[in-house]
Amino acid sequence: MKTFKVITVCGAGVGTSTLLRMNIDKTFQKFHLPMQVVVENKGLSMSKGLMCDAVFTFEPFADELRSCYEEVIVINNLMNMNELEEKVRALLERKNLL
Repeated sequence: MKTFKVITVCGAGVGTSTLLRMNIDKTFQKFHLPMQVVVENKGLSMSKGLMCDAVFTFEPFADELRSCYEEVIVINNLMNMNELEEKVRALLERKNLL
């Protein structure tokens, strides 16, 4: 089975990225994809160089992450499930997975 790997990134990789990971994971589950989706949270320094299909992060970290990853999605409000669903849907459409 194919795996789609996502990382969520904040400054330290402990608080905000953990909450974002949980909500991104819930959001991906809504799409019932025919593949395993793995979502991990990391701090900015630990995230660089990891293999993944997409990175979800916040504006202060986006530019630095864009130098390492092709697919960086900026989240404004990690508790806004509508925003997360819109951004995950757009990602999946760009990747031709929907």
